[in-house]
Amino acid sequence: MASQTPAQGQDRYLDFTNAQGLCFRMQVEDDPTDACAFTVRVTPLFEQSERSAQSADFSSPQQSGLLSALTARERDVAQLIAEGFTNEQIALRLCISLSTVKSHIQNIFAKVHVANRTALVALLHETAR
Repeated sequence: MASQTPAQGQDRYLDFTNAQGLCFRMQVEDDPTDACAFTVRVTPLFEQSERSAQSADFSSPQQSGLLSALTARERDVAQLIAEGFTNEQIALRLCISLSTVKSHIQNIFAKVHVANRTALVALLHETAR
């Protein structure tokens, strides 16, 4: 979860992910006429349709064979890696620790016989075609 909270001004915000995995920005705006008043605005960082367009379809028969050796959680991690998430973002999204994410990634690499996340993403996209 990335955040920035300057002391003053319109740029006070917090980016967060809800329980359904959707990303939002909560922004605080001061009322220029009342020093004790403010407005909180929550806006989506991207629409659900944009998220669907960004992710590849890994449900093909070839793909399911490749991923069948993985646990459900490892498949979740592999999907998020393919979508470009960092380890920290994966940990936040799945509500697990960073060390658990790293363990899952090492297990994925060993099970699908790849050396790094770039090779994993290439393999996933290649078999999704």
